[in-house]
Amino acid sequence: MMNKLSVVILTKNEEQFIERCIQSVLWADEIVVLDSGSTDKTREIATALGANVYEQKWLGYSAQRNQAISLAKNDWIFFIDCDEIVTPELAKSIKEVMKNSLNEKDGCSVNRRGDFYGLLLPNMSRAKNKNSFIRLFNRKYSNYDPTMKVHERVVCSGKIIPLQGILIHWRGYIMDEYIQVFNRYASMEAEVLNDQNFHVNGLTIFIRPILRFVWCYLVRGGCLLGTRGLIHAMLKATSEYIRYVKLWELQNKVDYIDPPYYIYNPQDLYYQEEQKYFVEK
Repeated sequence: MMNKLSVVILTKNEEQFIERCIQSVLWADEIVVLDSGSTDKTREIATALGANVYEQKWLGYSAQRNQAISLAKNDWIFFIDCDEIVTPELAKSIKEVMKNSLNEKDGCSVNRRGDFYGLLLPNMSRAKNKNSFIRLFNRKYSNYDPTMKVHERVVCSGKIIPLQGILIHWRGYIMDEYIQVFNRYASMEAEVLNDQNFHVNGLTIFIRPILRFVWCYLVRGGCLLGTRGLIHAMLKATSEYIRYVKLWELQNKVDYIDPPYYIYNPQDLYYQEEQKYFVEK
């Protein structure tokens, strides 16, 4: 007997992507869409495709996901973002694992790959993160970690079973959109690092972007993707730089709305020492 499965999706103004997303999971027993205030036709499109559509003011990444999960009729959940597509191979793998006597404490991870100017990128995650990227789980024993402000993950007490096939994350961003997204995430990531008492210095700000570039371009094979691979690796390195600069800013923020006194009086010995303090810091 096959376990019944609910596919859960979060939306807000996603009329451009929601149809292809739902079309890729129409084989599921139920599709739940939790919308957080769309002003376009997202809800109407989802309803027309047979999804159960609910509305909820945005609660935060993990909280919104857990709220959506609670609305499902079935305990087995497959979570998918509205700009993602379940490939036929992945769908087949999900159906097969749902036929088996899957332990309710176990979860299943997916290989999620994104797009970049018309190419499907390699999965850029480290092996540990890639293998623990759970999207199929039983809500009685697993849920999204409510403490995570960003890059939320499913907490699973059992084994993690990898699914075959690719989960495609395809949005077709242009550079302005990439910059906006990376900047927004950098702010949240800096706050998380600051909450964790991670202290940043000049060496961190210098080294981290270089390591990110090497990882994306050389280790993960961006160098095989031509100019697109180079641009992507440099963009990821820039994102890393912005994240740690924002963290430095959080930890060293001083009000500079008006020029400091020593700017007006550079010969003042006392304020020369004050200026030296800021430079050294």
